[in-house]
Amino acid sequence: MGQNKQLKIKRVILKIYGFLSVLFVTDLIAYFGFEISLRGYFADIILFWFWCFGSFLIVVIFWKTRLAKLFLIGMVSFVLLSMLPMGLPFYALALSTTPFGLRLSKDLNSSYRGQIVSYSVMVPPWLEVMEKRGVVERRVLQCKDRELLDDRSDVKIRYARDISFDSETDTTMTLTLFYIGIEKTFVFDKRTGAIQANLYKIDD
Repeated sequence: MGQNKQLKIKRVILKIYGFLSVLFVTDLIAYFGFEISLRGYFADIILFWFWCFGSFLIVVIFWKTRLAKLFLIGMVSFVLLSMLPMGLPFYALALSTTPFGLRLSKDLNSSYRGQIVSYSVMVPPWLEVMEKRGVVERRVLQCKDRELLDDRSDVKIRYARDISFDSETDTTMTLTLFYIGIEKTFVFDKRTGAIQANLYKIDD
């Protein structure tokens, strides 16, 4: 009876892990293929760590099987290989799966969320605007420092302290980035992400 109960528990755990794996792979395909992710910055991170801890749990439970050993070797090898090319893939993985990659997140209105993120030690933080769609969201805008077309050293995305949504048309979206003593308003082309116009406002 004890062995049958353990076997049932293992099957339940395996089914839960299978569901998590399908959800995780679907999330990856949606993000890299269609720029769609679970709603909120931390939803994907939580899903990743649930899958990660589930993977180690599966390895421990089924350690006596060859497949579990191969699975562990594969995961460890992936992490080690990501450290080889100057560690860039490893840093990208670490920053994108922890809160350390998030610089700023704000609900702009009921339809959009703005965030400033950085998943690389070589690339400065960039601005993203996510459109809320129920339990998921889709990235509709992405802007990096070089696209600001601004030579001022203090007007960079990394230094922005706040974001506000100003207005929207069928083809444009107007946002304002707030810095110390400076506000800068940008008009983005929603189709291409390019900046059509920008305007300074310096606080008195």
